[in-house]
Amino acid sequence: MKNTSVEEEPIGSSSIQTILQWPARLAGMFSALLIFLVFALIIYAIFQRYVLNTPLKWGDEMLGYVLVALVMAGAAEALRRGDHIAIDLASAWFEGFPLLLAKLFSCAAVLVFAFVLGVSAYETDLFSYDFGSYSPGYLEAPMWIPQMAILIGAIFLGLVALGEIVGLLENKKKK
Repeated sequence: MKNTSVEEEPIGSSSIQTILQWPARLAGMFSALLIFLVFALIIYAIFQRYVLNTPLKWGDEMLGYVLVALVMAGAAEALRRGDHIAIDLASAWFEGFPLLLAKLFSCAAVLVFAFVLGVSAYETDLFSYDFGSYSPGYLEAPMWIPQMAILIGAIFLGLVALGEIVGLLENKKKK
């Protein structure tokens, strides 16, 4: 599948685009660290269960929260790098201005999705915080804390989509 991200095009990344995309780079690094955390937590749970014969009661709940944070932290970096799933069937036919419009539409769709997801996550976090909601498992964590990963991920995803739009428009002006 052909990578159709803005990065593959020979444009000098503008300072605005770079500023908008830096949080995604940092979140991508954080996501990579979370992969190691998931691995370590699974190894620890296996050790507890099969070597010490004391199952880790909070492990599955913690893994679920870490996996959500991992995915949300990595989503913006995947968009920035052009690693999201794309449908090349239609875009392979486009060249020039129609291709630019297709890319702009794609970035705008991601921006709208990130906005809707962010607003929903914000309202959910606010409700969980105000209501004092705690997780039902052994951790009994305040739910607004793991839910915050969705809000932060949506913000980063929106910033990258906005950066892609800026890059596409600046590239059009240079041609």
